[in-house]
Amino acid sequence: SSGINKTTIRNQDKEFQLMRDEGMCLTMHQPWASLLVAGIKELEGRSWYSAHRGRLWIHSAAKNPSTQEMAAVEEQYRDIKGRDIVFPDIYPTSVLLGCVFVEDVRERGEGDSEESSSDFVFVCRDAKTLPVPIKCKGQHKVWRLDKKLHTAVLNQMF
Repeated sequence: SSGINKTTIRNQDKEFQLMRDEGMCLTMHQPWASLLVAGIKELEGRSWYSAHRGRLWIHSAAKNPSTQEMAAVEEQYRDIKGRDIVFPDIYPTSVLLGCVFVEDVRERGEGDSEESSSDFVFVCRDAKTLPVPIKCKGQHKVWRLDKKLHTAVLNQMF
């Protein structure tokens, strides 16, 4: 026997999966997309499950949110996170905004906050905003960034 058991290998595989960045991306509507990369939003709800773990790039959809919608969402997060929360100055659309680290994707539970009422919840942490958002088109569900764009955002971030 080599002294390495299957549990050790599985744990190393999981750790490797969490470290890697394959340029996977999720398109979201504003203002939720900017709130996620700002670290204000920590749970992202979806009607579908994803096996993705690790870095997930966040793209904002083309639809501009209404002033009323932005005000209502900001008020919701003041209620959840506290009155002293600092919101983004702008909510740009059709751009790559930054990334989060997806720790888990699980079924929504009883103890989950009012952040999401969806069937599945992406549990996010370590949010990072790109210094300069990059204009690009989005896609549905979790999708892969073009190699040139992925390289450009990595150079901007790290």
